[in-house]
Amino acid sequence: MIESTGVSVLLVDDDPALAGLTADILSEQESQFAVETVTSASEGLDRLATDNFDCIVSDYDMPGQNGIEFLKTVREEDPALPFILYTGKGSEAVASDAIASGVTDYLQKDSGTAQYTILANQIRNAVERHRHRDRAQATRDQLRQIIDMLPQLVFAKDETGEFLLANEATADAYGTSVNNLEGATDADFADSKEQVSQFRSDDQAVIASGEPKQIPKETLTTADGETRLLETTKIPYDPVETDSNAVLGISTDITQRKKRKTELEMQSAAMEAAMDGISILNEDHEYIYMNQAHADIFDYEAGELLGSTWRRLYGDDEITRIERDVLPVVEEKGEWRGETVGKRRDGTTVSQEITLSLLDDGGLICTNRDITERKEREQKIKQTNTVLRTIVENLPMGVLVEDAERDVLMANDLLGETLGKPIDSDQLVGRDCAAAAEELKNQFADPEGFIQGIADRIERREAVQNEELTLADNRVVERDYVPYTLPEGEAILWLYRDVTERKQRKEELERSSQFLRDTQEVAAVGGWEFTIQSESLRWSDEMYHIHGVSRETNVTFEDAIESYHPEDRETLEKAFNGLATEGDPYELEVRILTVEGDVRWISALGEPEYEDDKIVAVQGTFQDITERKEREQELRMVRERFERFAGNVQDAFFLLPTDYSETKYVNPAVETIYGITPEEAYDDPTAWLRHVHTDDKDELLKNLEAQQDGTVEWPIEQEFRVNHPNRGVRWVQARLDVITNENGDPFRITGVTTDITRRIERKQQLEQQTEELEHLANKYESQYRTLFEEAPVMTVLTRSEDDRPIIEDYNSQFVETLGYDADAITGSKLTEFYTPESEEELQSGGYSRSINGEFTREKRNLVANDSEVVEALLRSVPRRTADGEIIGTVAMYIDITERESVKRTNKRLEEFTSVVSHDLRNPLQIATGGIEMASIECDSDYLDEAKKGLNRMETLIDDLLMLAREGKEVTDAQPFDLATMINGCWETVDTGQAALFNNIERSILADKSRLKQVFENLFRNAIEHGGSDVTVTVGELDDGFYIEDDGPGISSEEYDDIFEAGYSKSADGTGFGLSIVEEIIAAHDWQIRVTGGSDGGARFEVMDVEFEKSSGEV
Repeated sequence: MIESTGVSVLLVDDDPALAGLTADILSEQESQFAVETVTSASEGLDRLATDNFDCIVSDYDMPGQNGIEFLKTVREEDPALPFILYTGKGSEAVASDAIASGVTDYLQKDSGTAQYTILANQIRNAVERHRHRDRAQATRDQLRQIIDMLPQLVFAKDETGEFLLANEATADAYGTSVNNLEGATDADFADSKEQVSQFRSDDQAVIASGEPKQIPKETLTTADGETRLLETTKIPYDPVETDSNAVLGISTDITQRKKRKTELEMQSAAMEAAMDGISILNEDHEYIYMNQAHADIFDYEAGELLGSTWRRLYGDDEITRIERDVLPVVEEKGEWRGETVGKRRDGTTVSQEITLSLLDDGGLICTNRDITERKEREQKIKQTNTVLRTIVENLPMGVLVEDAERDVLMANDLLGETLGKPIDSDQLVGRDCAAAAEELKNQFADPEGFIQGIADRIERREAVQNEELTLADNRVVERDYVPYTLPEGEAILWLYRDVTERKQRKEELERSSQFLRDTQEVAAVGGWEFTIQSESLRWSDEMYHIHGVSRETNVTFEDAIESYHPEDRETLEKAFNGLATEGDPYELEVRILTVEGDVRWISALGEPEYEDDKIVAVQGTFQDITERKEREQELRMVRERFERFAGNVQDAFFLLPTDYSETKYVNPAVETIYGITPEEAYDDPTAWLRHVHTDDKDELLKNLEAQQDGTVEWPIEQEFRVNHPNRGVRWVQARLDVITNENGDPFRITGVTTDITRRIERKQQLEQQTEELEHLANKYESQYRTLFEEAPVMTVLTRSEDDRPIIEDYNSQFVETLGYDADAITGSKLTEFYTPESEEELQSGGYSRSINGEFTREKRNLVANDSEVVEALLRSVPRRTADGEIIGTVAMYIDITERESVKRTNKRLEEFTSVVSHDLRNPLQIATGGIEMASIECDSDYLDEAKKGLNRMETLIDDLLMLAREGKEVTDAQPFDLATMINGCWETVDTGQAALFNNIERSILADKSRLKQVFENLFRNAIEHGGSDVTVTVGELDDGFYIEDDGPGISSEEYDDIFEAGYSKSADGTGFGLSIVEEIIAAHDWQIRVTGGSDGGARFEVMDVEFEKSSGEV
């Protein structure tokens, strides 16, 4: 219902009298209506700019701006304001244009007051719908604001997973906007397929069961890659906008809550697992938390100490010290670090390193570490230092120890003796080492090198042993540099030894064993010896290295045997026993297991060692051959793979030395390619030449000679023929290349031969086809030229120069139509034959569209030689080269001068009928409305007669306008089902008790709207002359259809008159109905005739009709 506030209506009509009448009737019918009238669209826009209206009612045909143009202007400002087009110009084109422009409703002006009731209903319904939409939208906007403010994710999805609703929080989680998310699915934005699948499964479960579902924890990976934990509730949801089922969900982000819980759990676990003791005390200094590491220091369980004060774990003296010296510092500074002495369960003391931290509530956090052992070690160090002092004094080498400040901590008297200068070690302690070194540097052959060496060692702080230095007296000393750390900081130990004699002996030993060492290191060969009597085993350094064990490891015979791979151990033991008992040497390749579990291949050799013809020991070598074994294995695998590959391909592979002296490798395909077996190829490396075609063999032999004398360039590619004994003549392609040695010289030839017979044959076929295509091209060129010249339209070929069309060719129709000299056309600009207006159209983009690949269909005006204008329809397509490049256009001009003249005449007729329609209908409507209003106040037969007269004038105007409009030629014929259209026409006409027999079963090609007028007029004619119970039959002819009735019929004398305009024998008829029928039939280029029906009535036959062909018709 319309609210009590009423409805304001703006009525726009260029006829003030009709507008006033309409406003009065509407106000009379609906008291809530307040109707304001204006006489033009511009006045209407002015009123809309200053006042608000609930609805606009507008005429169509108005000066300045018609009703649809007015509608479009209104829609730019208000797309939803109700707008009703109330017009006397009723046509499908106007109605279609109005609907497309957003009209709310459409009503054609008619005689009588019933139209005003309809108009009032349309206004009321349109305003109610508009107000309902406004209220619904306001409610939706409020709801949207509420859910967008929620921090939770709120959403609704249908059965397909499409978002029907999503708030800002949901869109933010997916990294998009609400508009983009609504209408999409999870899969369009989420990266995780697993998450999308889980969301979909939960949605379907809720929809299928109709029950809510609580999801305590689910994950969502957001657009920025962050994984959120959500607590989600999903319930069944019945959306208003669709009939499908849906689910409504609310998700709360619990990520931070879970994260904090996890952090607390981790902190608690870390405190429990910590190696240091941790405890928390309340403001009364009672333990409220303690990990087991803290309790273990005192030999308690943590639970036993909770609720106790810290004083339980300390002796009286220590309690006094802590209360006096420690707790005041904690109160003042908030923290204290130091050492305390606690008391274990058994009363023994325990030294601790503790940290106390003050909490805000007065409690304490205490961390402690048992340092009892460290204290004991410090005591032992003091004792050790005394021992070390004694040792240093008695060491057979010079010793000097310095601290981080380079002050001497310790030295012995032998230091000066070793360096050749007496030194009092006691006086040296505490002195600066750098100064002492300066005093001693001249004792060395390279004084500055001595000083620099000390600086380098201290800077690098890397231990150096046995560094040789030459003294000024040519003696040699070894120096050790040992950096180490004392509790007080870093320190350095320097050791000096006189190694002059030892060095001389060492040099001799080094020379004698150097070769053996070098050999072992390079070859990774270790040596071993086993003494039979003592059962002792001795390994060389390389043996330890191969086994991956430290040089200090004590390896027994059993350890050595155990290191062999289980599968090789028995073999080795058997060989070793034969060596130890019988003296049988062995040489084996076996595997060992290193201490890391790695498998290594070893070449093991063993030999006996005799003394007095008795085996006293066995010894041998041990070489790591793992890399060689791995290479051999890789080579075997590569060779196997290659041979499997080469054995299954159709190409022939071969490998030869550069002199073709032997065949290193050939695959089975050599028999398919060359007709020789692999065995023949191995026996004779040139066997492949046997079946080479005679015409090709000399060239191949020349190439072989060039290979031998080094004049050929690698790689080589050859194509030749082979007379295969089984396959006939085959074309092959051989590709050869060389493999070079470490010096870059060729030493192998590798080759691949492929059967290319099909490719050669295809090439020959293509050459033949190319020749045939060239022949066809020449033939088609000739045919094209004939078609070009004989075309019934003007045709011009242009080329593009600077985006301007230049005429290259033209046909005779172009010359004949325009009357120019043919020689003057070639090379001319196309624009020289255009009117100025058409030239402007071409230069403003018409030509550029054509050469850019667009099909052009536009009007152009050409200028003939006699200055007459030839109106033409231009159809232009790009002109391309064989490569597809656009070089110009092919332009065809259809002379439409005569047709355009007819169109202009029809347009003037249309304008005339429109004016007549408007100027006649409006006064009629005013008169009709006045009579209706007068009839309300008085009852008079004269008014009834006047009303009938006006109705007949209305009908007469309609028929005259229809007759004027139906003469146009049909240009838009479409296929449609004729029977369906006929049934629709019958329902449109007031048929009373009349009956229709529709025997049509075909589809027709015609202008549907105009053909409907034919059937409606013929149906009305039958009922008008045959009565309300007439029977009408529609049937098919061979080339058309007929409409027949069983009424009184038409006399043969009237056959020639009934189609004339104004001819009628009925008092109520206008005489234009059949004239309109004939005009429409003629516009379709059909024929119509009238004759007698089978039951005595009238029969109209329509012939030369074009029906749509069914499948099977030709």
